[in-house]
Amino acid sequence: MKKIILAAMCIFLTGCSTGIDVNEMAYVRAAAIEGDNVTFSFYLEEQVISLSADTIEDAKSAAELALGKEIFTGHTELVVLGKGDERNTLEFMLNQWKVPPACRVAYAENVGEILKNRKAEEIVGVLERAEKKRLTEKCDIVTVLGKILNGKNRDLPLLTEEGVIAK
Repeated sequence: MKKIILAAMCIFLTGCSTGIDVNEMAYVRAAAIEGDNVTFSFYLEEQVISLSADTIEDAKSAAELALGKEIFTGHTELVVLGKGDERNTLEFMLNQWKVPPACRVAYAENVGEILKNRKAEEIVGVLERAEKKRLTEKCDIVTVLGKILNGKNRDLPLLTEEGVIAK
């Protein structure tokens, strides 16, 4: 009996380890994407990085080199889109970057400047309040992508330089 309990403890109390120290990673809070331009905002770093690359994944690799850290995208809270292929971008974010289903999506005409002029946390808060007050449609990535795939109007909130959301 003691062997069974000891074996169970070994299995259940081993913890989880990826072998990567969380301090050696940069966690994306928001990404603003328009064509080949990508701007990243991170959780801990007070840093916003803008890059131009052939693909979103190339931009991520370039940002990793610039930061000297591996980038983790699984906690991304916000994707700001500009002109471009919204469907492929959002599918990539959801399927490849594994952003959470609750990740908010918005549109901006000045995509590169949005994350430089305003903190991602503030933008996410504004979007959440706008949804609660029904000033805008639900704008989580799953809902938005579903509308795009079904040929419906996606109704993305518009972010302006003042941070105001228009329907």
